[in-house]
Amino acid sequence: MSKGIGLALTVCAAVALSLGLAMAAYAYQQSATAPEMAAEQIELPPPTMTQLTDGVYQYFGFFTSSLVVIDGGQVLITDPSNPFRAQSLRDEIAKLTDTPVSTIALTHEHYDHAGGTEIFPDAHVICHRNCQPIFDLSSLGDVPQVDEVFDDFKELRVGDKVVELHYLGPSDGNANVVVYMPAEQIVLVTDLYEPRALTHKNWVDDKNFVGVQRVLNTVSRWDITYALTAHEPGTDPAHLRENAAYYTDLYDATYDAINQANAESGIGAVFGLFDTLPQTLKLEQYQDWENYDTSFPRHVERMLLSIYHGD
Repeated sequence: MSKGIGLALTVCAAVALSLGLAMAAYAYQQSATAPEMAAEQIELPPPTMTQLTDGVYQYFGFFTSSLVVIDGGQVLITDPSNPFRAQSLRDEIAKLTDTPVSTIALTHEHYDHAGGTEIFPDAHVICHRNCQPIFDLSSLGDVPQVDEVFDDFKELRVGDKVVELHYLGPSDGNANVVVYMPAEQIVLVTDLYEPRALTHKNWVDDKNFVGVQRVLNTVSRWDITYALTAHEPGTDPAHLRENAAYYTDLYDATYDAINQANAESGIGAVFGLFDTLPQTLKLEQYQDWENYDTSFPRHVERMLLSIYHGD
């Protein structure tokens, strides 16, 4: 995520509950401290609805992407996020069709993506089976009512268009799915990567880095013309593949360090890596990526934990 996006989100920090937790969260993500965050006041850019192919659009508003599919008297969307954004999304869809949203496919369980479904009362809400246990924990009571859950794969039809939901294992959370339209060669991967940037250190605790590496490498082999990610408006598949390479390089370097420490000095040395490797390991080929200086050590910690501890 770019620094401009992070700063812009600070405008909404004061009304985070009414807009959903996403906007405040991403404001903090790029800020060094809360006082610095509160000092920034810049205007939110207007939402955009960009046509990708016939009947398929990317809505980008309030720093989050949604896929919009319109065909055969049906409308599918992903991730309305919160009531405020969902209302804007509904208004933009109304410029394209009078048909109400019929299906909402939630990409994962995190509240900054799953909120706002009530703005589309006629929609059938679908999420991976692992969403519901997280929704049951909500103390705010603003989580969606899910109409249907699935396991590893779900095929949806929107008129003549096919939308596939692929669960490829834990990655960002435990219910994250990849949305894929094979005929149109469109993929939506949520919260697993940003263009030439490391996910900020504040937002990696719920990521299984081995899982992220596997998902990105799997998806990078698919036929893709448009690759959408959660919090940037671009659609270049090269960014997805670059991040697949980054997570693979991080995995390989961390795995080699674990094996070397164990071979030379045993299990105690492996535990010692948690104190030393985040400071000593470098992947200089990524040093120009945003957040590398501040967040790469935290990425090393998460990869260590994902390889050695399984989370």
